[in-house]
Amino acid sequence: MPPRSKARYTSLLRDDGFTNLSMIKVRRLLGIGLAEMFGVALFLATGCGNLVSTISNSEPSHINTVLSFALGISSAIIIFAPISGCMLNPCLNVTWLVMGHMSLVKFVYYTVFQVIGAYLGVAFIAAVTPDIPEGPPGFCTTHPNPDVTTSQAFAVEFFLGFFLSLCLCHVLDKRASQQHGLVFAKFAVLVVALALPLGKYEGGSANPARSLGPALLSGDWNDQWLYWTAPNFGAAFAAVIYRAFFDAPIFEDVDSDGKTREVDATI
Repeated sequence: MPPRSKARYTSLLRDDGFTNLSMIKVRRLLGIGLAEMFGVALFLATGCGNLVSTISNSEPSHINTVLSFALGISSAIIIFAPISGCMLNPCLNVTWLVMGHMSLVKFVYYTVFQVIGAYLGVAFIAAVTPDIPEGPPGFCTTHPNPDVTTSQAFAVEFFLGFFLSLCLCHVLDKRASQQHGLVFAKFAVLVVALALPLGKYEGGSANPARSLGPALLSGDWNDQWLYWTAPNFGAAFAAVIYRAFFDAPIFEDVDSDGKTREVDATI
C-alpha cells in the first residue's frame, strides 16, 4: 500500500479568482457577493420581522424569534448555497479562512456583502413597518441581558461561535459529503438548539453582520465590539481544534520492511 500524504494547508494569499479578471470572473464574483447579500437580507428580514410589535396581532416570543431566524437561515442556504456556499456570517468566513478554503481577500469580500445584506434586510422591515421605535436600543439590535455581566455575555458569544464553526467544519469534511443535501437542516437544528437556551443571555447573535446591520440603521453602537470579537474568536478556535484533531482520520500504514507508521489521510 503506498503511503498516504499529509493534508496540505492552502495559502491564505492565493488568487481565489481576484486577479487577471475577465468578464466571466467578474460575473462569477459578483454573483457570489450578491448571493451572500441576498441570503443575509432574507435571514435578517425573517428574524427581525418577527420582532415587530407595533402592528396588530404581533406578539413576539422568544421561541418564535428563534424559529424565525433559524428558518430564515435554512431558506437562504436552500437558495444560495450552490452559488456562494451561503456563509451568511463573518464567523463562518473565519472558519473557512482557518480551514484553508478561503483567502484573506475573499474573506473581506464576503464580509462586506454580508454586512450590506444585513442592513438591507432590517431596513426593509423598518420601511414596511409603522412606528418602529427609536433607540437606543435600536430596532432588532443585540445587547447583553442587563442581568448578565460583560464577561458572561462574551463567554456565551464565544460558545455560540465555537459550535457554529464546528458545524461548518463538519459540512466541509469530505467524510460527510453524502449528507450535503441536509446542510440547511443541520444549521437549523443547531441554531434552534443553541439560541433557545442561550439567546436570552446576550441576544443570541453569534453573527457580527447580524448585529452590525441593525446598528447601521439605528445608530446604536453599544456592545458592537462584543459581537465582533467573541464569536470570531470562538469560530477561529473551533477551526484550529478541528484541523488539529478532527479533520482527517489517522491511519496506520505498513512499510515494505514490516514496520508500521501513523500518517494523516489526505483531505
